[in-house]
Amino acid sequence: MSDRMPRPHHSAHRPRRPAHRLGFAAAIALSAASTLVLPACMAPDEPAAGTAFVTPAPPRGSSSPDGGGSSPPPQDQDATAADVAFIEAMVVHHEQAVELGDLAAARAADAELADLASRMRVTQAAEAASMRSWLERRRTRDSADADHDHGVTMRGEISRSTLDRAAELDGPAFDELFLAAMVPHHLGAVEMAEARLAEAGDPAVARWARAIATAQAIEIDRMREIEARLAGAGR
Repeated sequence: MSDRMPRPHHSAHRPRRPAHRLGFAAAIALSAASTLVLPACMAPDEPAAGTAFVTPAPPRGSSSPDGGGSSPPPQDQDATAADVAFIEAMVVHHEQAVELGDLAAARAADAELADLASRMRVTQAAEAASMRSWLERRRTRDSADADHDHGVTMRGEISRSTLDRAAELDGPAFDELFLAAMVPHHLGAVEMAEARLAEAGDPAVARWARAIATAQAIEIDRMREIEARLAGAGR
């Protein structure tokens, strides 16, 4: 009979590794998930792995960007002049992003940046179309009260001279200008949305503003990652 002491039994289960903490943009996206849908014009399998792109469901009464017709006339009597001014300003803001995104297809050197710019262009073009539809419905209904002197400060605006210069650049120089212009542009959109959320108005427009802020915060994180990678590569 052996005098060796029996060895203690070790569990076959190893300790679990702590879960990775969610990044800032992912946390925002989860908190607003109930208000977001994928762009109608994008196939479900189109986004690359690890990429999150979201676009808000339009407020009541706006047309679907996929051409599937429009919903019934909105019952949005809660909409205020500030709501209208916010949507008008955001249409212009989105159109600037679409114009710069259009240039990236043929001019960007970095493949990831070109892909991101393409997705921004598709998403923001669809959002701008829905916003214009919303405005047209209100203008038709409220034509007798067409006072739109409630301007919203355009934050992060891309100047005409910047867009013209972008049209003359190629390769790494274009990539640098794109990021230098688009990050502040997105930050401006977030600030505009947050300013709208601080005021009373149509809850549908508030949901739209919240979703825009969420989507653009995700894209800001992605652009900063690309910017850091390009800087690390000595570009």
